[in-house]
Amino acid sequence: MDISALSEPTFSASDWINANYKKYRDENGKNDSAPATSFIQSYVAKLQLYVQQVNYAVEESSQQVVANMPRIAKEAATLQCDVATLQQKMSAMRQEVAAVQEETGDCMATLERLNTLQTKLQAAKESLQESDGWGNLLAELEDCFERNDLKGVCEKLTALQKSLQAQEQLPGHAERQTQVEDFKNRLEAMASPSLVQCFAESNLEQSQRHVEIFSSIQRLPQLHQYYRAVQKNVLQQQWKQTLELQVTDSQQTPHQHFLTLFYDQLLDHCQRQLKWCVQLFGDESSEVAQSQPFLVIAELLPALQPTRDAHILQLLKTSNERLELLGQYAQANQSFVLHLNSMLEQSHIVLPSDLHRQLGEAIFEYFHKFINQYPRLEETQLSTQVDRLLSNQATPSDAVHHLEDSTRKLYEWLQQACARCASITNDLALCKLITVLNGIFKRQLENFNRTQRQLSLNLGSSNSNSAGTGAARSENWSLLQYTMSQLQCLADFQLQLHQFEQTLHTRMVTLSNRLQKPSTGNAINIYQTCDRPTHTQLLASIADYQTKRAEASAATSADSLGIFPQIYATLKTYLAETHDITLNILLQPIEVHLAHIRPPVEAHTSAGINMPAFSFAPQESITQIGQYLLTLPQHLEPLLLSPSALLKQALELCNIKYTQAIPCADVLLSLVVEQCCVLYQAQIMQIKSLPASCATQLSVDIEYLSNVLEELGLTINLQLSQILILLKAAPEQYLSLSSGCEPRLVTAIRQMRNIISTQ
Repeated sequence: MDISALSEPTFSASDWINANYKKYRDENGKNDSAPATSFIQSYVAKLQLYVQQVNYAVEESSQQVVANMPRIAKEAATLQCDVATLQQKMSAMRQEVAAVQEETGDCMATLERLNTLQTKLQAAKESLQESDGWGNLLAELEDCFERNDLKGVCEKLTALQKSLQAQEQLPGHAERQTQVEDFKNRLEAMASPSLVQCFAESNLEQSQRHVEIFSSIQRLPQLHQYYRAVQKNVLQQQWKQTLELQVTDSQQTPHQHFLTLFYDQLLDHCQRQLKWCVQLFGDESSEVAQSQPFLVIAELLPALQPTRDAHILQLLKTSNERLELLGQYAQANQSFVLHLNSMLEQSHIVLPSDLHRQLGEAIFEYFHKFINQYPRLEETQLSTQVDRLLSNQATPSDAVHHLEDSTRKLYEWLQQACARCASITNDLALCKLITVLNGIFKRQLENFNRTQRQLSLNLGSSNSNSAGTGAARSENWSLLQYTMSQLQCLADFQLQLHQFEQTLHTRMVTLSNRLQKPSTGNAINIYQTCDRPTHTQLLASIADYQTKRAEASAATSADSLGIFPQIYATLKTYLAETHDITLNILLQPIEVHLAHIRPPVEAHTSAGINMPAFSFAPQESITQIGQYLLTLPQHLEPLLLSPSALLKQALELCNIKYTQAIPCADVLLSLVVEQCCVLYQAQIMQIKSLPASCATQLSVDIEYLSNVLEELGLTINLQLSQILILLKAAPEQYLSLSSGCEPRLVTAIRQMRNIISTQ
């Protein structure tokens, strides 16, 4: 029986009994209830036996403890006496130590002072010995200089430096230090010819010896300067050879590639020198050794003769493709920096921050002059291209087609200009380019203005020459098609302008991010080379455009994104004027017929006969207007039944009624009818006198026009309806029927009909 579970902290009597009972049943293989009694009896007996054993063990342990208690008490008393004795001895020892310290304190201070004096005397002795040997070292050093013994001079000079350190406390130290520096200068002058030759020939073994020499005299920075001077001289010669090759063999080596050729030579030279410098200066510092080839580039590029910018300016003066050349030079700069960054990353080289900045300025600083000139060059090219589009066309049809073609070409040229801005200036001239583009857009809008004037002139000539004839009608329908095309072209121009603005905003946001975080890791880029005023001005300009965009977005009616608001305003004006021309084209026949409307001649004035209204027929002019209005839908529906998205957008910009969920042809027809009613009303108001029969005739004409408009699903306007009521009113009922009509109309019609006011 396992009784170890009884001592566990989580002991459960029921679980323990059940577990043992299950084990008992499994061992005996019985499933009835009989074994339970035998199990209980057996386990109770065993537990009683265990209890007896535990009681016996506890009693025996208690007896042993009681028997040992006197011995334990005796040992504790003995231990207490020993502790008291030890405390007394330790107190006596502390007193003895304090007495010794008091007696020997002065002696120890004397010993320390004597030791210090001994150290100083030893140093003075060594200084005197070195002073005695100083003259000998000087003589031996002079002898080595006379024999041009470079190794001997180095050894003696090293010994002289040690002697100088030993004599630091002696008088005349400054003079001795000056002598040592003079000897270092003489040694450097002696070693410099062979040092330059070793660097020029890339003789590693000899160069390492010179490194040891210059290291021993603490002149390694001067050695680095010699190394860079030799490398810069070699690269300067390569630069001159590259330019001479350009002049002598311009066909095989085009002049626009000279910069790429030199950059390639510079990269090859840098890779070779990087490995060589690690072998040569590796013992000194890997960071110093790896930075030397890049420091050569940083010091070389600004000092090239002739300078890069001077040579490029000379080439640009003789070239007709200046922007293309600048793009190639900018690409050469970017490619060079890309390979340089790749070399740094692959070699796991991290340049010091000052060298990193110096290297970027050496590569890009000269090119900022051309970045400043770029907007002027771009403006010249775009102006030349746009000028070719500003040509007079013989007919309105040619003018409209030319307008569509010129819009397409303009935005192609603008996309090319933006691509050039990115490749040449990395968008650093983007804000200045926007100013240039504003002027280019204004010049292009002259085409729209010219075409619009041409449509107006054609409409005027048609009106004066053959108004109302079949030829005039045919010409008017053609002009209507041209105005629709003009509207569609204006909408297309505005849509592309909107997309162009979005592209410019995206690029400005990207430029702002790059200016605010100019360098990623150890990568060199052009943004870190911008001077502080230019950097601040660019960020301020971008922030200004972003503010204007936010303001434009807040104004829901504004279509501009804040870059070209004046262009949008001009486009909106042209859209409205073109739509007015469209209405004038449709209203021209109506105006011609209205001009022929006169008060009919009174045939029965002498007899005083008032003819009934049914005996009157509409006048010929008003019937011609009605027939014309009835034919308008069949002419408008082919144009506006399912207009293009651009034409629909243009019409909506012209008049808010086009935004309704009805066909554009119906909206245009309603605008024509509305204007027709206004013109007819103005024509009626010019009548001075209106006898009764004439008033009846005029009311019949108005009723006829109202019936025609009802067939079109339209109605005459309120003023014309009131005029009809006033014309049909009997003189005795005029006052009562005129209630609710405009006072101006009431007075005018009463005077025409010569009705005497009762008030």
